[in-house]
Amino acid sequence: MKNVKYLLGFVFALWASALSAQTHWSVNPSDFEYQMTVWYVLQNDKVTLPVADFNNYEVAAFVGDECRGIGTVITNGGNTSCQIIVRSNVASGEKVTFKCYDKTAMEEKELYGSAVVFENLGQVGMPSSPYVLDLVMQYIPGDANGDGKVSIADAVAVIDYILSDGATPLVIEAADMNGDGKISIADAVAIIDYILNN
Repeated sequence: MKNVKYLLGFVFALWASALSAQTHWSVNPSDFEYQMTVWYVLQNDKVTLPVADFNNYEVAAFVGDECRGIGTVITNGGNTSCQIIVRSNVASGEKVTFKCYDKTAMEEKELYGSAVVFENLGQVGMPSSPYVLDLVMQYIPGDANGDGKVSIADAVAVIDYILSDGATPLVIEAADMNGDGKISIADAVAIIDYILNN
């Protein structure tokens, strides 16, 4: 009877483990040719969530509405890091955004200030200095260079970004002033218009 209890306990533990490993989103890595790595940390209103809370959250990378990677938590020698392998069939230039699934509330949440540009074999963040994904909006619309104010320097940053094919760092959500999902000269014009009218 004792052995049956142990066996049932073991089966239950495996079942619970498999259930917790289930993901809200899915992606098939073999569908894609290229990849890049994003090391990230999840924040909520500028407070980094304790690592234990990552059991309740799933983070995924998207291009448009297509899931391109699902976050994993890696523990090594007592240190914990979060990583997403982002996939693509285009070597560079795609805008990658991130979403979070709250397993407790069973709802998807937007992650703000989180867009990056895909670059094959590229890396965003490091385990020691991860890229911040925030559950609360932390950017000012029009503040493309992230200096905390909207000025002509932001319009210049947008133009530099366009001319450098995305090589110039930019707060993508803040720079997309017209909300069309692309960074273009129209956004630089919208920033200038905002400055002139405010």
